[in-house]
Amino acid sequence: MGLEPTTPCLQSRCSSQLSYVPARDASCYGARCERRPFRTLRTVLRELIEPLWLPVFALVGMWVALLRRRTPTTSLKVVGTAAISTLWLVSTPLAAFVLERPLATESQVDANWSPDFIYVLAGGYDIGDSAEQDANGVETTRRVNRGVQLWREHPDAKLVMAGGQPGTDGLRGPDRQGLLMQAQAERLGVPATSIIIDSVSMNTNGHAKVAREAGLHGTDAPLAVVTSDFHLRRARREFSRFFADIRLFGSDPTITDDSFSDLSLMSLVPRVDALRDSTTYLREYVALVLSDLRN
Repeated sequence: MGLEPTTPCLQSRCSSQLSYVPARDASCYGARCERRPFRTLRTVLRELIEPLWLPVFALVGMWVALLRRRTPTTSLKVVGTAAISTLWLVSTPLAAFVLERPLATESQVDANWSPDFIYVLAGGYDIGDSAEQDANGVETTRRVNRGVQLWREHPDAKLVMAGGQPGTDGLRGPDRQGLLMQAQAERLGVPATSIIIDSVSMNTNGHAKVAREAGLHGTDAPLAVVTSDFHLRRARREFSRFFADIRLFGSDPTITDDSFSDLSLMSLVPRVDALRDSTTYLREYVALVLSDLRN
């Protein structure tokens, strides 16, 4: 699979450029937002209002009532208590923090290393009522931002917007995700001649295989791969199957990164967003296992 010199796209169906890009967060200006030195009482009280608490406490209450009214077997006690404890644990910010750390394996980069190609892995987009209302999702937006930042450090490199969105057949063209990513990158100053769209691959394994088969570069070419922090380990595993000189770059903003010093008693309180994150990370661990089995 090759590329025509005048067509920066891995599929000839790439259409004209789009101008729609989601607005930036107006509540934060400059390179980064500063953390507040302390949390107000109102903030703490707001964190205590969680819809997840109701089903968790209901399950705990029902289990306690069952234990007091009946005499369940030892195995039932163990299984029931373990299930409720696990639900509580994975719903806490502490669990989400611990689960993400082994996945966020960003590369250490030498000062004299420079990529020839920067692969920005797609993270999905939101479909609107019309094509003009389509918008990159949060993960894609962050990945493109980080890719552009890296391109500014290495302006001779090519940006490859890698991947389409599964399940959009008949709704949007296969190049829709790539075009949205391209529009965002161009708004941030990247010329169209520095952007290539891969609208063929649909998953992490496919991104790496299409990169190998496209004929853009050899297996020894220096490549940068940009993706979300939790996705770094799997992206490294897939790309390292075909390429020898790769570096992985996480796209999560520095201000959102947590450390052990950010943990507190509130980190043991179940939260909806923590359960969502834990679910994402657990799914990533399963995908790592399946990746090894598949290959």
